[in-house]
Amino acid sequence: MIRLAVIGVGRMGSRHALNIFKNIKGATLCALSDIDTNTLNEQCQKFQVKGYIDYKEMLLKEKLDGVVIATPHYSHADIAIDCLKAGVNILVEKPITVTTKEAKRLIQAANESNLICSMMFNQRTNRMYQKARQLIKDGVIGDIQRINFTITNWYRSQFYYNMGGWRASWKGEGGGTLINQCVHQLDILQWLLGMPTSIYSICKTKGREITTENDVTAILSYEDFECVFTASTHEYPGENRLVIAGSKGRIEIYPLKMKYVVTDLDEKEINARSQRDYGNKEDKKKKKYSYSYGLKNMIKDGLRGQQANIIENFTRAIQNKDKNILIAPLDEGIKAVTLINGLILSSWEDKRIDLPFNDDFYVKKLQEKIDLETNN
Repeated sequence: MIRLAVIGVGRMGSRHALNIFKNIKGATLCALSDIDTNTLNEQCQKFQVKGYIDYKEMLLKEKLDGVVIATPHYSHADIAIDCLKAGVNILVEKPITVTTKEAKRLIQAANESNLICSMMFNQRTNRMYQKARQLIKDGVIGDIQRINFTITNWYRSQFYYNMGGWRASWKGEGGGTLINQCVHQLDILQWLLGMPTSIYSICKTKGREITTENDVTAILSYEDFECVFTASTHEYPGENRLVIAGSKGRIEIYPLKMKYVVTDLDEKEINARSQRDYGNKEDKKKKKYSYSYGLKNMIKDGLRGQQANIIENFTRAIQNKDKNILIAPLDEGIKAVTLINGLILSSWEDKRIDLPFNDDFYVKKLQEKIDLETNN
């Protein structure tokens, strides 16, 4: 039985603890840690496990196989590295860190440890994204021509931000919508398509008393195509729609359904053979397909959340001592943070940012925002 603990048992950490306690085969919940004594005592009583205000004491006293780290973003690197030094495998909540500089420090420590290190990128377990990834990899829709990703259904009220003083602040969270909610979509983008070469974005704050962004419009430029990325947490009703257009077809993904079209001929061939202004009708044949989230998956994920899928995968990797089976290896976490930092930096500087950018420059600009926020 794999012995797991959770560090940080607030909103998400308590859900992870419940899943380990109730839903993860081959794992047992052994201990919890949180600096909030009331929250810690409540969760420890609920699961009948020992609690620690100091996670370092927990690492010393408990014989653990793995730890799920669900604390505020700025603490991820230090806590994760302490776990690695103690010889404990780690599963880190998104984002891996606030900055690419910190991510590199953590990844270096993880590589040196040779332990199982995973990220909580639960949307990689969505079978529609998995299907899209395979279609792209196999060249089914041809060469990518354009991407449109609109994610405006992460609605958050002012009450949400008031619940925790660290949310949507440069000092407490290191950003807003991008680092909190859209880290998932940005990971999916790079998982499907790789990393862009440059970024241009406009980040704004609309309708909320926060210091960070809750409205983003961006263009992510790749070598041969562009991605238009639109995100917000103030729009209602919002939408979640990913469109990937290729030279031989198109994929459209919504929250619970996916459809894709594949043409018999590549557009280049349709164009070359055309003897009329709109193309030859006989050359424009296509087939339509549909794919869904699946009723079974809807029920399972509705009851326990997609996060349980990642914890199961993490547990299995520890059991098999095989990091190659991880759905979301820790070192891939830096890619989403690179996009987040790049998008924010582009908006601050009001210019296109080439990737990779200077890590130290971003840290300097972030500190300026923190100082301004603190003084006001």
